[in-house]
Amino acid sequence: MKTISLALIFLAIVSCKTQNTQNSKVQETNEKRLSISTPPVITLLSETPNLAHAESVFYDPIYDRLYVSVQGEQEPGDGSIATLDLQGNVLDLTFTTGLDNPKGIAIKNDAIYVSDVTKLVAIDRKSGKIKQEYSLGDEQFLNDVAVDDQGNVYVSDMRSSSIYRLSPNRVYARWMTSPLLENPNGLLAVNNQLYVAAWGLPSKVEGEKSSGRFLKVDPYSKKVTNITASPQGNLDGVQLFDESHFLISDWSAGTIHKASKDGGFEDFFTSEFSVGDILYIQDKQLMVLPLNRQNKVQIYSVR
Repeated sequence: MKTISLALIFLAIVSCKTQNTQNSKVQETNEKRLSISTPPVITLLSETPNLAHAESVFYDPIYDRLYVSVQGEQEPGDGSIATLDLQGNVLDLTFTTGLDNPKGIAIKNDAIYVSDVTKLVAIDRKSGKIKQEYSLGDEQFLNDVAVDDQGNVYVSDMRSSSIYRLSPNRVYARWMTSPLLENPNGLLAVNNQLYVAAWGLPSKVEGEKSSGRFLKVDPYSKKVTNITASPQGNLDGVQLFDESHFLISDWSAGTIHKASKDGGFEDFFTSEFSVGDILYIQDKQLMVLPLNRQNKVQIYSVR
């Protein structure tokens, strides 16, 4: 009898320990799920006004400043590049002048590359002086700019559904034209892949707005892959959020979306209509939004 009782007690203790372990694991799993699903705290830090039709923002880690493309009032030569610090203070409203309608910005070595309607402009990174302009004469509406690890500079043409490329040996050419690009707007080069935020081709249904997908282009085969199966909006800026996710702005809806590499797509933040080519600085957890029609730039912390 004593032996049986001791055995029963032992089994009860083991069962209790097992149950506690399982409960602990379930609790831990639930905590992880809760942590993953908990939305970030997004806080407005600053707002910089009087930036006429601000369209794109890019961070320069060497000079610790932001470049903002200021389109001006659609007059020839009234566009510029302004510089701000990370607190939103204006450093120089006329860092670069004489542009027509500047949009996308990217940096390669000692040059800042900016799209300017029908030409790609190279600007001295230190002084802001224009160094060189590239144009074939058939560009229609150049938009965003991206630089890959090989030193190629890509610029999207939203009206001709094309991408132009400036090679490391300074050969500038129309690199790709395809309806599969869906009138490309935002560009981002990551790990030998070119990601595209598409504005969307004109709708065949009368009265229906165009809407584009989030795409990926292989630079070697030029194969276009739809990351999102269906169109998601008038997509504009695209930035890397973490190893598996991107932030993408929808210009018309005023929404910042969070997209995963496997096609997931969800709302991340509600901004305002005409949010353009956004910036996200991962190590500083800062999100910078240019608001074109509102003539301002906002800086948010993302925690």
